[in-house]
Amino acid sequence: MKRMLMMGALLLMGAGAYAQSGPHFKAGVNVGIPTGDVADLSSFTLGADVAYMWPVAPSLHVGVASGFQNFFVKSEFKDNDFVDLNYVPVAASGQFSVTPNFFVGADLGYAFTTSGGEDAGGFYYLPKVGYQRDRFEVFGGYRAVSSDVNFGAANIGVNFKF
Repeated sequence: MKRMLMMGALLLMGAGAYAQSGPHFKAGVNVGIPTGDVADLSSFTLGADVAYMWPVAPSLHVGVASGFQNFFVKSEFKDNDFVDLNYVPVAASGQFSVTPNFFVGADLGYAFTTSGGEDAGGFYYLPKVGYQRDRFEVFGGYRAVSSDVNFGAANIGVNFKF
């Protein structure tokens, strides 16, 4: 009987460890300072991030990412009927844990412009580094869309893991 209880306890501990390393959903917010072509028009950027990640190795997760990014137009341009610039990225995401708490990662994909009536969508990329725990991560990175107009920003953000 003692053996059965011990085996059951070990089985439950093993199942709990697997559940923590399984796929997970992330959602969070970010804020940044615009760079590139949009830096003259925008004072800051604010956005939301979502991702779904799968473990493919003990330290490597891959998945899909999206979100919404808004570049707030400076007040002197709003007087000339300029509107905030924003886009929705759709990307592949990868994250490698250098140590249990520190990671490097990148998102690569395409961003669709959702404001201004302009077709300024293009190649989207976000290299990032960060600190992570079981339920959250804090990161810094450079988020940009390369097209005729460069939407770039140095960002910091936080994601919560579910």
